[in-house]
Formats: sequence, structure tokens, C-alpha cells
Amino acid sequence: MIGVLVGVALAVASMVLGLTVRHQPPALDEALREGAMGLGPGFAHASAVVSFVLSPGLATIALVSLALRAFLAKDPLPARCAVLLAVCWSTVFARYWYQRVRPIDFPKWAYPSGHVTAVTAVAFTGVVLCAWLARRYLRLAVVLACTAVVVTGASRVVLEMHWFTDTVGAVLAVVGVGLVAARALRLVPAGVVSRREQS
Repeated sequence: MIGVLVGVALAVASMVLGLTVRHQPPALDEALREGAMGLGPGFAHASAVVSFVLSPGLATIALVSLALRAFLAKDPLPARCAVLLAVCWSTVFARYWYQRVRPIDFPKWAYPSGHVTAVTAVAFTGVVLCAWLARRYLRLAVVLACTAVVVTGASRVVLEMHWFTDTVGAVLAVVGVGLVAARALRLVPAGVVSRREQS
């Protein structure tokens, strides 16, 4: 129950943040954008590579893989995780409500960041799946998930594709909705004993 309450609080926080920043970027956004512009071409190139690898394409691959695994193995766990991933990823559609303009001229709305939403959805789902199948690696999974999300968010700011708060809002929304959805899908708590240990 605590997880659901935390999830609702995070989702609401994302909404409040989005409504607060959608018309005018705060000073923090402006300052981080200026700082990113002065990093040089090396950081921009590295950020472009990160944005290519850690992208909505990754979420697509993960979603298709989970769906195929569920179908071929007749296993409900990957099926439920596929639903979790899809629900978390769908929070990106909130951008059509906020309609926040990006730092540069671009035809899609800024808040929340699509890249960060996709990667956070994959990361969250991956941690949940790891808790079921390989609990001894859960701490490592959390570290890798957080690293991927932070690196993705930083790359989008460096490339001036998003304001910093676009990335924060994406994480808040995905984790918030993810906690509620995981509870509804009976994925939280993720089992004290992993499925492998039971077999």
C-alpha cells in the first residue's frame, strides 16, 4: 500500500511540475541549458551516441521481446511485465496536454522527455523483472537502471532537445505510474523468493 501512495505522490508531483514550467522555463532550466552549450563538441557527440542507443527504440525492442517471450513460453510473468512497460511508457502522451515548447525549434512537445520516459520505463520494468528472476542481482540492476536514466537525461539536455525539468518530470511520471501499475499487476511485492529458487 505504501508503494501505491508513493506512486500517486510521484505522479502528482510530475503533473504539478509540468503545469508549473510549461509556459516559462525556470532559472534552473536556463542555467543548465547555458552550461550545456559551453561543454564543446565532444560532449555533444557523446550525447548523440547515448541518445541513439538509449532511445524509444530500446523500449520498442524490450516490449516486443517481452511479448514474444510471453507468447512462446506461455509465461504470465513477461506478459505482465510487457503490460507494465507499456503503461509506464504511455505517460509520454501527457506531453499533448502540457504542450511545452522545447529549447530549440522542434515539432514535438517537450514535457515529458520521450527518450527519458522510454528508458525509465525499460529500467523500471527491468528492475521488477530482476526482482523476480535474479534477486541476488537486484542492487546491481537498480544501479544500472539509475545510471541509464541519468545518462539519458543528461544527453537530452546537452543536445538542447529538452529542458532539465522535462527529464525530471518524465522520471517522476514513469516511476509513479509504474509503482501503481506494478501493484495492480501483482508484480509488487516481487516475491521474497525468486522463481528460480522455488524450482
